[in-house]
Amino acid sequence: MNKSFFPLLAGTCSLLLSFAGVASAQQHEAVSNPPFALLHGPYLQEVTTEAATVVYETSDKAFSWVEVKPHGAADEEARRCLTSRDGLFDAYNAFGSVRIHNLQPASQYDYRIVSKQMLQFQPYKVTFGDSITTPWYTFSTINPKKKGASIFVTSDIHGDAAKLEKLLQLADYRSCDAFFYAGDMMNYINSHELPFTSFIDSSVKLFASSIPFEVVRGNHETRGNMARSYSTYFPKENGKIYGSYLLGDVMIVMLDSGEDKREDHWVYAGLTNFDAYRSEQAEWLKQLIQTEAYRKARYRIIISHFPMVMDTQWKEEKEWYGWDDAIRKFLPVLNEANVDLLVSGHTHRYFYHEKGSDGNRFPVLKQGHDSAARLELHDGKIHLKVIDTKGTILKEAIL
Repeated sequence: MNKSFFPLLAGTCSLLLSFAGVASAQQHEAVSNPPFALLHGPYLQEVTTEAATVVYETSDKAFSWVEVKPHGAADEEARRCLTSRDGLFDAYNAFGSVRIHNLQPASQYDYRIVSKQMLQFQPYKVTFGDSITTPWYTFSTINPKKKGASIFVTSDIHGDAAKLEKLLQLADYRSCDAFFYAGDMMNYINSHELPFTSFIDSSVKLFASSIPFEVVRGNHETRGNMARSYSTYFPKENGKIYGSYLLGDVMIVMLDSGEDKREDHWVYAGLTNFDAYRSEQAEWLKQLIQTEAYRKARYRIIISHFPMVMDTQWKEEKEWYGWDDAIRKFLPVLNEANVDLLVSGHTHRYFYHEKGSDGNRFPVLKQGHDSAARLELHDGKIHLKVIDTKGTILKEAIL
């Protein structure tokens, strides 16, 4: 036998092993580094007559923008919208938002996200990787002449995304114009992913890429080492969590009632300042109810995590300073504001407080922790329906 065959065989085996090692390494890299993709969203926030915000997250740091066009227009007609701060476009981030301006009222638009992965971002060298372009999504700007609305409200989901989806289905979410979450959608915030897994992803799955949801913070969302990032998930142009939302002739006022105990309670570790924050909102509320937009609205709905009334059971306990502070500061203003209905949560029990039952000049709904409210606002009336996760109608009334 030719002796030279053995070195040749050994070399061939070594080469094969080398190729196998490279293939194995490539397979491992493919597993550990999934393809660049859209991780969360897109979801809409603060849609008005002339603007809308698109929020998203990619699987890696990137340079991203939104393309928008009139509904059904050719792709070539799309314009590019980016977020710019101090002369620099947002870049080298995974989570981001883009505010789209210069839209027309009562109009439909298509939008999509375009994103370029950034592998390196050095002072004088930027290396891009893969690119993604999402499908087109469609949304409508607010029609200032619209009469009435169909509104979904729930709260106290506490991270149970399946429960949220069930309530949305039971309330026939497909025929709703607007969605409001009245707080405690999570138990606390201690990870970046938690708001997504608790309720944002479920909202995107069902409606939020085309219709926005608006949030009111609950006391549980003030807790956790990432609670201070809460507002970044729901960006507003004025930077505030509380605010008002005008849907044609429907005025929605969203109050951030804060924590329910005293500032010096041990659980807060001296890190809260909600007394002053509620005073700030009370002053803002006094100004809001004097505006032309508020006074001309046909319907005025307040959404707050804390009810603006307190049952005897709760009054007898001494833990609820924050809740009582919210009542003392907000209720006198609301009682002078021609409010049609306040929808709240917090107590985890459904209860309906009739107008005038406890110093309130308007009805107050506590829709519970396993139920949701659907408000049909038409012909100057509010058709209220509260349904729980079993499909039981807890209340049906015309206000």
